[in-house]
Amino acid sequence: MVKKSFQNFLEQIQNTQRQAIERVERVQSDRLQEFDYQEYPPKMIAIDGSNRWIWNNPDINARIAIIRTAYVVYEFNSDLSPPMQILNQGSQDEAVLIAPDNPNIHTYDQDFQKLHTEIQRIIGRKNPLGETLSLLRSLAEFKMVEELASNYTESLIVMDGALTYVQIKEFEDTIRNIVKACKKNNNILIGVSKRNITRWLGSELTDEAVMREIARNDQKMMYMDIPTIPKSQQKFPSIGKTYLAKLHAKPVKTFRVDIYNPLNVNDDKVLSHLAYYSQVNTFPGYPFPLVDAHTIAALLRRVPDMYNHELLEVGIQLGFTEDELLQYMITHENMETDPFHRYLDDATR
Repeated sequence: MVKKSFQNFLEQIQNTQRQAIERVERVQSDRLQEFDYQEYPPKMIAIDGSNRWIWNNPDINARIAIIRTAYVVYEFNSDLSPPMQILNQGSQDEAVLIAPDNPNIHTYDQDFQKLHTEIQRIIGRKNPLGETLSLLRSLAEFKMVEELASNYTESLIVMDGALTYVQIKEFEDTIRNIVKACKKNNNILIGVSKRNITRWLGSELTDEAVMREIARNDQKMMYMDIPTIPKSQQKFPSIGKTYLAKLHAKPVKTFRVDIYNPLNVNDDKVLSHLAYYSQVNTFPGYPFPLVDAHTIAALLRRVPDMYNHELLEVGIQLGFTEDELLQYMITHENMETDPFHRYLDDATR
């Protein structure tokens, strides 16, 4: 009975996908644009982040988590082998406390409870602990971008993920500061998404799947622009223009690429700059500096007892027993990730 149901389900999925692909190939192929390598790219500063819960007291629904943001700075020099050379790297860790049922519990940031309430309003449901932590990580990443955009000039500043933000004052203020710093220091801000499930092209397929299907047989670097979506229709508005791009002739996958370009450089030139940094055979089509930033950030999840000793030490000093502290330790998280994220994790272990 179950096997027959599987057959029925998979046949429906297969037929729907096949029909969607046929429609896509007829309608969307004229949106594709080819591009090639142009002049050598400027420095690239790549930023990624990670988070994990480390302690949970269910009696009062209070959780402690760590957020890590990491960056690497690369330059491209065709006279060197390999042509990409790392110039600098760093990371920042911060602890956050999320206790949505207890307004009297605060973190060091006295505005946190207000921020959490705003996040609940935006997401549309009560106590979204995981979403709150993800958005706090996103805010930390943008704050790192703000700092780097202020300290570096004439660079590509490349974030993991889309250049989307929550319409909350802290996010909006940070975004304004980033835009101001990019304009002042001649920086271009780019977001490269590991996973994209938007359907702005009007197909049953995701936009990423549309791009993959219509460019499947072309051994060239290509991109497709995404129609501009009114801000009023976006739950999380984005900065700049959005593209789907093949950054290598035979990429591991296509990516959503958001570009905020205050220099008014042709965007195919910006994509060419990205492509120069996406030539590493292990990750063809994905900017390698982002791989390094991901590796640094992901250490937080790969070392499950990181910071446990510090939490135990402080807790015992405050009068908690070791058993009380240990029973609430979170040593493993069942985190669902997309296939490319898992591929990246496995390849960088």
